[in-house]
Amino acid sequence: MKTMIRNGLVLLYDGGVWRYEKKNILIDGNRISRMTEADISDGAEVIDASGKLVMPGIINAHTHAYMTIHRNYADDLPFFDWLDKVQKVEDGMTEEDVYWTTMLAIIEMLKTGTTCFVDMTIKSAKEPTGPLSAAAGAVNDSGIRAVISRGLAGVSDSEESITKFGQAVREMELFRDESRLQFIHGPHAPYSCMSDYLQKLTQSCRERNIGQTIHLSESLAEMDGIKKDRGMTPIQYVDSLGVFDVPVIAAHCVYATDEDIRIMRDRHVSVAINPKSNMKLGNGFAPADKFLEAGINVCLGTDGCGSNNCLNMFQEMNAAALVYKGSNRQAQCVGAADVLKMATVNGAKAIGREGELGTIKEGAIADMILIDLNQPQFIPANSIISGLVYSSNGSEVDTVLVDGRVLMKNRRLTTIDEEQVYGECRRIAERLSMTRSESI
Repeated sequence: MKTMIRNGLVLLYDGGVWRYEKKNILIDGNRISRMTEADISDGAEVIDASGKLVMPGIINAHTHAYMTIHRNYADDLPFFDWLDKVQKVEDGMTEEDVYWTTMLAIIEMLKTGTTCFVDMTIKSAKEPTGPLSAAAGAVNDSGIRAVISRGLAGVSDSEESITKFGQAVREMELFRDESRLQFIHGPHAPYSCMSDYLQKLTQSCRERNIGQTIHLSESLAEMDGIKKDRGMTPIQYVDSLGVFDVPVIAAHCVYATDEDIRIMRDRHVSVAINPKSNMKLGNGFAPADKFLEAGINVCLGTDGCGSNNCLNMFQEMNAAALVYKGSNRQAQCVGAADVLKMATVNGAKAIGREGELGTIKEGAIADMILIDLNQPQFIPANSIISGLVYSSNGSEVDTVLVDGRVLMKNRRLTTIDEEQVYGECRRIAERLSMTRSESI
């Protein structure tokens, strides 16, 4: 099947610089085959992109999609009190619950331009499709792209850890032929995984040629606890165990020291900053400016709806481009172009898909979004890059393609029954007794 996107203003990234040109894009199957100013419709289905920006699909490098169930639930609490409250709800969730709550997340992400997400989930799929197929099944059914990790904690030889690890591995096998799904391991954090378990998961990564993602240095309590127990920072501790011997996406890294930064640079660790989540939980700001200066691959994530309340990467880009200016009292710190790269090019590099995703060029996979520029927040178009980061709110996303397939057109989703998903998620919240009275 061929699709042509005609008359669009195409956002390109070349030689470290963002630019845009009028181009027609021909998609053959799931890849971009040609980009030219000529009419190359050649019998293809045509999408008219007049008045629109065609840009790479956004990559959310760290989230917990199932946590849409926690939206507006455990707010305004200290970090470990928050963690305890959400954990109690998660203990009652089933694979079917995870399927529907992940599908709700996918609706929100598609409508705000995210075409790929790195997920740490709590259940593994038992079948490839249907409401018992957890996060991977929701990805499979919706048409979005994702990198799935099962959140794992404990010690390597406990019955629970062995069971969850086995489920995660079986899920990888279940979806091994699905091109839009990658799998990595997901050790939760150094305070929730014992050293032997971290080493077991790293060895499994080597055997399966996959990477892993882990929460690191997210809170002062974590820093103090690991320092007391291990005599080093969380980042230094996991490095001493060999965790960084395989590709790693380290989430948060709020309290990374200069030595931590050197380690992550030398180990080629990608860091997924989550500014809104870190602010909301009172954890502070990751030193993204220092990461960038050191040459670390910095990408961007929302975290889950329990600590962010939404999965809108345009909001996340805006926050990332502002907080460092304010906290460093330097207007040039972490610019719009930097943040846009975090959400596209760098996200693709973090998941091992550099040059294929997060970019628009011949040969790349056709994951892209069309932004309606005929909106007041984009007028006048003095700088489209600034408009995307400082003005956009995500509602300007008009059309979304993943793997060459149209998943949203004119803001209407093509693969998901939204009302069914909303109804299922409301029933889940009611069953888990999540509604509460509030005093004002």
